[in-house]
Amino acid sequence: MVMKMKKSIQIMCAFALLSVVLAGCAASGTTTNSSAKKAVKAKVYDPTGVWEYFVNTPDGGSSGTMRISGNPGAYTASLETDQFGVLEMNGVTVQDRNLTGSIEVMGTVAEIECQFDGDTMDGAVYMGQDTFPMSGKRVSK
Repeated sequence: MVMKMKKSIQIMCAFALLSVVLAGCAASGTTTNSSAKKAVKAKVYDPTGVWEYFVNTPDGGSSGTMRISGNPGAYTASLETDQFGVLEMNGVTVQDRNLTGSIEVMGTVAEIECQFDGDTMDGAVYMGQDTFPMSGKRVSK
């Protein structure tokens, strides 16, 4: 009889231990099949919206509004300036948090590069041999 009780206690302890292990795995989200883990998809940065920008030039600088619209792979952008009106940006590409494109100013092509950090951006305008720093902030999405 004592032997039977000892065996029953061992079985109950084994079941209790197994239950604790299984409950721990379920609570931690641990699976026994490594292929069942889902890949975490990184959120793609969206630069669309209205941006106020400033380009530092030798004659004091230029400010205006940059409008970016579209979707990944098909963005468009334009710069609204006091001096030259609206300048459509050509060849707009956005990769990660970087935008590149070009504009034509008085018959000369200028390349633009911007790096976004949330609702702020820094970059440059390259015109011939000259580089002009550019900065801005998003004012609406």
